[in-house]
Amino acid sequence: MNTRPEDLHDNDRHETGTLPLSRRNFLKGTAGLVVAFAIVDPTAAIAAAETAADSVGSPDSGKLYAWLAIRPDNTATLFTGKVETGTGVETALAQIAAEELEFPINRLDVVMGTTSQTVDQGPTYGSMAVRYAGPQIRHAAAAARKALLDLAAARFKLPAQQLEAKEGVVSIIGTSGKSVTFGELVAGKRLDIAIEASGSGFGLKVAPDAPVKDPSTYAVVGQPVRRKDIPGKVTGQFTYIQDVRVDGMLHGRVVRPYGVGAKLESVDETGLKDIPGFVQVVRSGNFLGVVAETEWAAIQAAEKLGSGLDPEGPQAGQAKWSDWQGLPEQDAVWDTLKKTTGTNNSVAAKGSVDLALPFAAKTIQATYKTPFQMHGSIGPSCAIADVKADSATFWAGTQMPHQMRADMAEMLGIPEDRIDVKWFEASGAYGRNGLEHVIPDAALMSKAVGRPVRVQWMRWDEHGWEPKGPPILQELTGALDKDGNVVAWRHHMWVPTTGDTRLIAVELAGLPQIGSEGTGDSAIGYAYTFDNADVACHGMGRVGLLTAWLRSPAQFETTYAMEAFIDEMAAAAGQDPLSFRLRSLDDKRAIDVLRAAAEAYGWDSRPSPAPQQDGKLAKGRGIAWVNRDDVRVATIADVMVDRDSGAISVKRVVVAHDCGLVVNPDGLSNQIEGNVIQSLSRTLHEEVTFDRAHVTSRDWEGYPILRFEEIPDTIDIVLVNNRPEYPSYGGGEPSTCPTAAVISNAVYDAIGVRLRQTPFRPDRVKAAMSRTG
Repeated sequence: MNTRPEDLHDNDRHETGTLPLSRRNFLKGTAGLVVAFAIVDPTAAIAAAETAADSVGSPDSGKLYAWLAIRPDNTATLFTGKVETGTGVETALAQIAAEELEFPINRLDVVMGTTSQTVDQGPTYGSMAVRYAGPQIRHAAAAARKALLDLAAARFKLPAQQLEAKEGVVSIIGTSGKSVTFGELVAGKRLDIAIEASGSGFGLKVAPDAPVKDPSTYAVVGQPVRRKDIPGKVTGQFTYIQDVRVDGMLHGRVVRPYGVGAKLESVDETGLKDIPGFVQVVRSGNFLGVVAETEWAAIQAAEKLGSGLDPEGPQAGQAKWSDWQGLPEQDAVWDTLKKTTGTNNSVAAKGSVDLALPFAAKTIQATYKTPFQMHGSIGPSCAIADVKADSATFWAGTQMPHQMRADMAEMLGIPEDRIDVKWFEASGAYGRNGLEHVIPDAALMSKAVGRPVRVQWMRWDEHGWEPKGPPILQELTGALDKDGNVVAWRHHMWVPTTGDTRLIAVELAGLPQIGSEGTGDSAIGYAYTFDNADVACHGMGRVGLLTAWLRSPAQFETTYAMEAFIDEMAAAAGQDPLSFRLRSLDDKRAIDVLRAAAEAYGWDSRPSPAPQQDGKLAKGRGIAWVNRDDVRVATIADVMVDRDSGAISVKRVVVAHDCGLVVNPDGLSNQIEGNVIQSLSRTLHEEVTFDRAHVTSRDWEGYPILRFEEIPDTIDIVLVNNRPEYPSYGGGEPSTCPTAAVISNAVYDAIGVRLRQTPFRPDRVKAAMSRTG
């Protein structure tokens, strides 16, 4: 849809042709003050700090104007290199800034991600935004508060110690009527005050000596503040990247090969010029795209050349591709994993499993399989590129705008400070889906036609070509003594890369590759205290399909195997699964979340499975926990299993969550609920299907996701260790991890059947029941 100027955020207005928002125009239009760090007399530090007209490089992290702007009307803007992916980080970071600045959060706007306006604080992933960007913003805001107090001290001719800042106003302590707003102190001038700043990205240190507040005095951090982005999303006024329009832009579509690795042999352009609005075919190596004046014309042209969808194969369109059949058979992917060479990394090596096994009273073995899964973003990936001879501008929803600026500089041979990535939130993110890959698609087309080009992936592009979460194979062996104690634990996993950062368009075009493939890792630490343990990861690169980060990369899968197998051990020992875990843990925070979840659930101690239940429906409970990036989460769930159909329904979920000091409890609860719902979808439904040429699950029928009626009736959340003395970690991913294990364990508790391969579709449940019977 076309957006109206009044519907856009400040940083959207360039896209409608109303106001190019550079820092210079931002300040000219508002007569605002931008504060920067320096150990100098603030009253003498008034100077212009214009960005060079020929540069759109990021602001200097050692200047406070890189972080905050204050306007005469006593409103303010926070600038952050982090971006919003639906997790509420925009509001959380604003709370941190408002707290330290002593400024009303409802008068504080946030500009995110745009590379010409924000400092590179590293990509937004891995539940690390609040954890790493939070302290950077906290110290920047604290330094700004000190600078404003110093300005007020000069105005009142009093020591700064006799003043206090609160709600954007500086007052004389103990005196009524003597006050000045931050905006009045700014008075249309810029403070260009520098402070210490070192490092970059996650490791950036900002104003380390700034006087930050005592956490026990927090009044904004820790409160359930309403998210800034929700009203616009609810009313339809929010501008997603899919909504952005740029003056003079054309529309592009990529024509995909039928086979993932096929070569483009020929292109017949007959009839394309007959399509109203058709502009040009863009070909570079095996990259093939079409550009048109309208989106519909681009779609028609792409279909004429062949979208790669036709089941007749590579010769179905006017673009002819080689017949490529290089993917493994879907059912053979597990053997492929074991036969693929790569790294062998020990996660834990304690005692000797091999020596302990012969003396065990009972030995258990199990193999767990998790398939390719996709991000399944509801809004297919989209980007706009305007590539000129010596500069480029991109409008994109990437989770790593500063990295993409560097990547595009490398691809196009244009200096980084001549490239601007204007960030807009995408409709669907949480991992490296197609949002990075659509940017070079648009870049190649824009460069070829010399105009801005908007590329919108189609549903089959997103499902078929976005990077997937990889298939993972895990083999476990455990042994018990006669008293039910674990005497040996072996957990080996075969994990393809979850961090392939190579760009699809660059690869197809045959350009020098950007990014790297990497090898898979375990993404899990060994947590139990067994005397003999052997935990190892056999990592490898790409296995067939392109794979990259998907929410809680690899740890969703490895937690499934570890926590389902510990339940198998507990059942073999005839012990309560909670007590069995607690006996073998010395991680206090893990013990705390397990106990908190059990208390909230009303756990009664007994072994699994539950006593025999009559009737069609059987009820069971399951428990599991995880440590992801210093966040501890324990989950308990109730399920009902339909013995006739094999269908699983999840009725109640309890989550105990310890991510330290919580910035926004309401926002964190949103994330926990979202993690539970999405991971239930991955557990019960999601599996990429493919043949030897390409992905075959290229729509929602082929790749079903959780429906509204399948959402649990109740999701109870307990926040543990939410105290000021704890640092803030993150909540974007950890509560995803226990879900598959919890549901597997609950199904066993209900009907005595083990589910060792996701997703737990009814046919798999029925097959497992028949094997057990």
